[in-house]
Amino acid sequence: MANAKELPELQVFRTVLFHCVVILALPVLSFFISKTFIFDGLLGINSIPSNVYSAGVAIIVLHIALAAFIYRAYFDDQSKTQTKQD
Repeated sequence: MANAKELPELQVFRTVLFHCVVILALPVLSFFISKTFIFDGLLGINSIPSNVYSAGVAIIVLHIALAAFIYRAYFDDQSKTQTKQD
């Protein structure tokens, strides 16, 4: 019986861990990628405006990641994880 209870808990832990990594890593990666390749490289913008625009991109990506986590937490299908109660 213990394995049946641990499986949904492990699945929830993996989901939360995945979203935590996404929420931490994607904004940082999007900042440096957009700064290096788009604003500095492709558009040739100076350093300070490039940092500001890249920070804006990182903020947008962060909000998208947070929205995905909230959507997943709110609309997650609980019928799959519910156990039979007698």
